Amino acid sequence: MKLSNVVAEHGFAPSQLGEIENAKLYARHNEDGVMELLCVQKVGNVMRVDRQPLLPFSTEEFPMFLPIGTGVRNQIVPRDSLEDYLNITLAV
Repeated sequence: MKLSNVVAEHGFAPSQLGEIENAKLYARHNEDGVMELLCVQKVGNVMRVDRQPLLPFSTEEFPMFLPIGTGVRNQIVPRDSLEDYLNITLAV
């Protein structure tokens, strides 16, 4: 299944917050006001997954985000296991 379809099943949509080489960035807005940022990056023949919950707040000049907790950092997943990994870890 296509990556965007897998993450969409869990409420994530493409994010325009930034760009990372060989990566896709997605965001999910939860009912409690927390936004989760998900980055899936191709690194050789494996995939790197990072996910960080953020608390959005804004100023008059620009929006800002406060990281909450440690999130998931630099999780290396074989490409053929990525869909299963995402389905398990992104379930609400």
